[in-house]
Amino acid sequence: MKVSGFLLIDDHAMFREGIALTIAREFQDMPIHAVSTGKEAMEVLNAHKEIDLVMMDIYLSDIAGNVLLRYLRQLRRKLRILVVSASRDPVDVHRALSAGAHGYIHKSADSHGLLDAMARVLSGQDYVPAAFAQAGVHAMRADDAVLLGRLTPRQTEVLRLACEGLRNGEISSRLGMAEKTVKAHMSAVLAVLDVPNRTQATIVARRGGLLRHSM
Repeated sequence: MKVSGFLLIDDHAMFREGIALTIAREFQDMPIHAVSTGKEAMEVLNAHKEIDLVMMDIYLSDIAGNVLLRYLRQLRRKLRILVVSASRDPVDVHRALSAGAHGYIHKSADSHGLLDAMARVLSGQDYVPAAFAQAGVHAMRADDAVLLGRLTPRQTEVLRLACEGLRNGEISSRLGMAEKTVKAHMSAVLAVLDVPNRTQATIVARRGGLLRHSM
């Protein structure tokens, strides 16, 4: 597991110190930054380009965690983000993942569980423990299916093709429409699904069952 830089965002000093010590033992030469607010996090992230992993709580004193998640993903698209929260509410899990988190783990996890979650997130996987997945995945799928149902038939077709990896020009040729029209449809899709990019739209499409319907 290789990490160039690590940022921890949590407003509880004792928790920050404990996590920092755990990470420092595992990665002795890695820069570790620990802050208590979203504002501090954005300042640190802007100042330290080497940071490639963020671990954060979703309940902060100055900014909603989901808002911060979206901002961080927009600021640094390749950033990997693991939410570590005291909440077991499936709604919180759903909101965090929908906002761009790559994993969600409860604060009661031991160091081995935490490091395993970090390794999976850094390898490009999404990480949600079975206990959360069992409680939240069905609700997430239902919510995503509702969102997908709000798309027009044309928007749905554009999303399907985007999920296949086609670019706007290729979608334009496939559907026989102007490329600017494809762009307009894709912008509308992102707005309806409340996601920042195509990657997140594909995740919603997969969870909501759209890709199965297109096979």
